Amino acid sequence: MEEIMQSLEAIKRKMGSTESLRSIVKTMKILAAVSIRQHEKMLRSLEEFNKTLEMGLQVVLKSYEKKEKKQIKAVDNLRTAAVVFGSDMGMCGQFNETISAFAAENMKRYKNNITVVMAVGEKVMARLDDHGFKPQEFLSFPATLTAGIDPILQELIFKIEKWRENLEVDKVMLYYNKPAGEMLSYSPYVHELLPVSEGYLDSLREKKWVSVTMPVFKMDRDDLFDSLIRNHLYVSLYRSFVASLTSENAARMASMEAAERHINDRLDELKRIYNEERQDQITSELLDIIAGFETLTLPRFREKDARHWRGF
Repeated sequence: MEEIMQSLEAIKRKMGSTESLRSIVKTMKILAAVSIRQHEKMLRSLEEFNKTLEMGLQVVLKSYEKKEKKQIKAVDNLRTAAVVFGSDMGMCGQFNETISAFAAENMKRYKNNITVVMAVGEKVMARLDDHGFKPQEFLSFPATLTAGIDPILQELIFKIEKWRENLEVDKVMLYYNKPAGEMLSYSPYVHELLPVSEGYLDSLREKKWVSVTMPVFKMDRDDLFDSLIRNHLYVSLYRSFVASLTSENAARMASMEAAERHINDRLDELKRIYNEERQDQITSELLDIIAGFETLTLPRFREKDARHWRGF
């Protein structure tokens, strides 16, 4: 009986700790869901800003005659910088492994030209090293946008300018996970930040203007173009950050859902074991009661029977 009681207490403690773990997992899942909604809202706002920016570029590009079409500086030296976005936090499944494996496979094509590799996030840094590309630069990736991502974004822009100046880097590749079509899914993606694609600029230049009258501008055309391009680069970097954060939280939410299912299964198992042990305890107690009753009543029955037979 004492052993059964100890076993029941041990099972109850396990059930309590498992319930606490389930509460933590639920909280993390809620936080991930809230973060996803925040990031999706930011991406929508960013797209609206980008539309306005592209309209400005379209106006400037159309002001150039075809023969003097604005050209981005040609790349004579293919010295390349690679920026890989991962995470600082764990519990996000294969998030870091997916992007590091994708980036490493893609960078093999430029291996002789790779000048610098930057890891954004501690977890992806180790993964890249495992794949043969040891990062020379590192930035800590914010887990939330409470303080905004502008500080780290400005730091990255400063790093890129430094690479271009000191290392003569002309090509910058961004590797990050971005949300896919299915719920809580993502896919690895590569974006060539620099040089700006001529095809992209040509498509803007050839695009039909939304109204009859084309806007005019008074500032120097080349200065305006350069300013718009800088904003375009800023938007591209910002989009990469937010897309990666959205994917990270989607991966974390999927992991938490899987963990919650396992925890629920474990709780069901513990409850089943507890009920079985409790039933065994009740059965044992009933048997003890019956045995005690028989011990007390059996001598009386025997004495009564003896008196009965002596009467004959």
